[in-house]
Amino acid sequence: MKTEISIEGLRKRVSASQRDFVIAQNDQVTIPKPWKSLAAVAIGLLLSVPGLAQTQYRFSTIDVTIDEHHATATEPNGNSTLEIAGMFNFEDEMQHGFVLNKGVFTQIDAPGGVNGTSINGINAAGQLAGTYLDDRLVFHAFFEDKGIFTTLDPTNSIRTSGGFINAQGQVVGFYRVALQPQRRLGFIWSKGTFTTFSEPFDGPAFGTRAFGINDIGEVVGDYSDDPDHAHGYLRSSKGDFTPLNVPDAGSTTAQGINNAGTIVGYYNILKLNDPNPHGFVFNHGVFMTVDVPDKDGKAQLTQIFSINAKGEIVGSYFDSEGVQHGFLGVPAR
Repeated sequence: MKTEISIEGLRKRVSASQRDFVIAQNDQVTIPKPWKSLAAVAIGLLLSVPGLAQTQYRFSTIDVTIDEHHATATEPNGNSTLEIAGMFNFEDEMQHGFVLNKGVFTQIDAPGGVNGTSINGINAAGQLAGTYLDDRLVFHAFFEDKGIFTTLDPTNSIRTSGGFINAQGQVVGFYRVALQPQRRLGFIWSKGTFTTFSEPFDGPAFGTRAFGINDIGEVVGDYSDDPDHAHGYLRSSKGDFTPLNVPDAGSTTAQGINNAGTIVGYYNILKLNDPNPHGFVFNHGVFMTVDVPDKDGKAQLTQIFSINAKGEIVGSYFDSEGVQHGFLGVPAR
């Protein structure tokens, strides 16, 4: 099903005191914990797992403020070289999409998204992809271009989530099918046509999710063979799959990929009794852990959702007080 709706008047431009953006790319509405503003930080990465390489970024905290109102949560989830996009919510716990450009952020609420909107991807042309929740509490993926929203629901889908978008306007995501309500299938949408797929070793009850795509058509995501373990994957433009598993990780989720083939995401290490996610950057066959430190040099949770052509990463982290923040990481080198 494809629905096109004009969004004239739905965008609200406001100045932002800091750079912000992100979004949880799943098919459930998640209301993050309240958090408070922190100053930008520039600090080296904390190495969480022995044996994994260490890298360095300059971090800036992302906390959304609109008309002197502070959002209770911000999740940057997609970035081009020009803009960052994601989700935020206020005290009413309503999720709203946003785009940040040169210190000005634009609030975006999809038509039909009366129960929430999230932006999960943005390209250099400013086209958007994401997910909205309708009045029946059903999730729908969408593509937005020049003020027109197009709903992306593959045949036989009962709920759909949209992920990243590349320069060609191709959108990736995943959906649940009507005959197998728990099974997820990945998809690539390109100019009105869906290509659906599943990782060959995924479990029939849980399936495959797609989160990121680059201009070459390479896709990253995860698949599950049981409810407690996810495995990352890279799907080539020809449809071949390569597994991506951080060493010793209980679960690995690949979220983003740029044209250089650098992949980002998050993982956890169950055997070390450490259920909290850690971010990772995978480049030239090496996994590098990314744990964003707070003002005290500690972090409880880090997730990376996107990487652009400059190698800049965006995601979210919880500080030592359990407060969630978005972040932008710029390579130190």
